[in-house]
Amino acid sequence: MSYSLFPTLLAVLSVWLVLRLRKVGSRERDLPPGPPTLPLLGNLLEFPTSKIYIQFSKWAKSYGDIFSLKIGPTTVVVLSDPKIIRECLDVHGATTSSRPFFYVNELISNNCEIGFMEYGPTWRNLRRAAHDVLSAEACVKYIPIQRAEAFRLMYDLLERPQQFTTHIYRYAASVIFSVIYGIHCPEFENTFIREFYDVTAEFDKVLKPGFAPPVEWFPILRHIPERWAPWKRICKAIRTQQRKLFFTLLDLCEENMKNGTRNGCFMESVIDRQAEYSFDRELLGYFGAGILEGGTDTTSVYLQSFVGCVVANPAIQARAQAEIDHVIGSKRCPEPDDFEHLPYLQALVKEVHRYCPVTPLAVPHATIADERIGNYVIPKGSTIFMNTWAINRHEDYYDNPHIFDPERYMQSEFGTKPDVDTSAFRNDMIFGAGRRICPGKHLASTSITLNAMNLLWAFNFLPAKDLHTGEQKKIDLNDAEDFDCEIVPRSAEKADMIRAQFVVAKSTFELFDRRVPVTAS
Repeated sequence: MSYSLFPTLLAVLSVWLVLRLRKVGSRERDLPPGPPTLPLLGNLLEFPTSKIYIQFSKWAKSYGDIFSLKIGPTTVVVLSDPKIIRECLDVHGATTSSRPFFYVNELISNNCEIGFMEYGPTWRNLRRAAHDVLSAEACVKYIPIQRAEAFRLMYDLLERPQQFTTHIYRYAASVIFSVIYGIHCPEFENTFIREFYDVTAEFDKVLKPGFAPPVEWFPILRHIPERWAPWKRICKAIRTQQRKLFFTLLDLCEENMKNGTRNGCFMESVIDRQAEYSFDRELLGYFGAGILEGGTDTTSVYLQSFVGCVVANPAIQARAQAEIDHVIGSKRCPEPDDFEHLPYLQALVKEVHRYCPVTPLAVPHATIADERIGNYVIPKGSTIFMNTWAINRHEDYYDNPHIFDPERYMQSEFGTKPDVDTSAFRNDMIFGAGRRICPGKHLASTSITLNAMNLLWAFNFLPAKDLHTGEQKKIDLNDAEDFDCEIVPRSAEKADMIRAQFVVAKSTFELFDRRVPVTAS
């Protein structure tokens, strides 16, 4: 080849590269609409780093119930309509059920956790195992430990009401520890619970936008040496901390099985069928941990929101208590079957889900192939967000959606306006959609209904008073995880029944208490 051709080839290559780079960050023609983009960056600079669902909801009002963002060369699609969600995530679940690649998760767990794992044969095996031990039928056998822990929660609130947040955290975690590993944690401190929440808090930090560079969108950044990337060192430390806890729990479960001290917990069944599920030890350890993480947060955050909502709405609290008193009376504690006879309490539980969704954006999906939704094409490798917050506050669906009002669910199953087409609405939308819907939804729902009945049957929840002015503190229901309140037993008789039931519950705990030391050390 003549050297005289090199300048021409270099010029052609330069033009091609410029044209190629000009397309990076720009919205393809068949994508849903969205905010204007910048060359190379797309919408990166305006992508929110906190309460993402609020900005997404604002964009939905401007660009529609399906809109797109460009983050460098990658695509984000946000869905804010039940029909679109059903078509995209349910009907087309074969291509929209993966998870976005998350580099920090790879550094920490090597993508072994079921919640973040990409769609494929390994995930399907994990999902089948989760369904086998968390189906509605399988969860019936876990009700005794859930009831015993619910009585323990009432007892703790009776004895130390000022620590109600800690008691809720302990309850939610101890139920899941008991169900999964057969381990009861009677206290928050000096148990696996404290170590679990410490690990989870560190992991949550690295999941937040802005912790690390946008490696997923600009893969070249993953090659930054660790000495110049403190976030990589943090991920390595979290990995060590996680593995110590997760595999200690697995070791204890296996040891108890060998010693003949089974108690029917979740992981015993999975270990028995390890070969059937094609699990190696790595998958076993992360499988139990993934269910543990998903189940604990959902219940604890919901119960805090529930308490916040009844504190902020005393008339609603009084109406629910009147219904409970009429059905249950004052001579006995609530039973699981009582919930179906409490329509207003059912409406209250649904309204808390609507007003304070535990996961406003759910966990994002990802496409493994191009998918057409209506007039739009969602490209392979796109990230899909399901904006339940926007749906729950949609003025086309709900009357006065920004007002907390359980009465809406007394008028219709989904709380919507009379003329709304609810064919695509689902009561379990709070747990996600498609093939990625939360496998622990039955367990979580039982915990929620048991405690909703118990807490309002047993206690009055009152606003806390300012120590200086004596005035009642107001609660922001948009941030119902951080508030103070006063918790007072509704009668001396109910307080006595709580203490008596807690004594009875100890017999259930014995099956779990005798298996391991109470500390994680």
